[in-house]
Amino acid sequence: MSRNILFISRNDIIKRSYIGGNIDPEKIIPFVKTAQDKNILTTCGTVLYEKLQDDIEAGTLTGDYITLVELFIKDCLVHYSVCEALPFLAYTIANGSIYKNTSEQAVSPSKNDIDFLLQKELQTAQFYNERLTTYLIANNNLYPQYNQSNGKLDNVYPDMGQSYTNGWVL
Repeated sequence: MSRNILFISRNDIIKRSYIGGNIDPEKIIPFVKTAQDKNILTTCGTVLYEKLQDDIEAGTLTGDYITLVELFIKDCLVHYSVCEALPFLAYTIANGSIYKNTSEQAVSPSKNDIDFLLQKELQTAQFYNERLTTYLIANNNLYPQYNQSNGKLDNVYPDMGQSYTNGWVL
């Protein structure tokens, strides 16, 4: 289930977030994979998620599936990817050591600054995830793979974003 077919590129991140254009792809792409598996898989469910991966890999993404990816999944995934990457972007792990990258002209942000940015990114990601979920529920006839099972033990059903609090029913 967990393949390396990503729904966004480095350029999508640069165009749709405040991440600068000079970022090394090796610094951000692993976080895209994590964000995609943690958030897009649970929103779309295994069957739709794998169909999208198959179509992207084959270059056969068409019609309503292009709409789904371009207008709903990309924005959601960009901001979840930034959330995943943000705490780690200033660090490099190499040859058994961890280095903090600094610039002579830059001032390192405080933990509170980073927490604030992380919270704002998370709010944005959750907004786009809610849009994606609402769109999929309203248009489930366009995406027959949504809420289907692949019959395997690792099948993930979509989280439809609904938490019901029921009172007494008489």
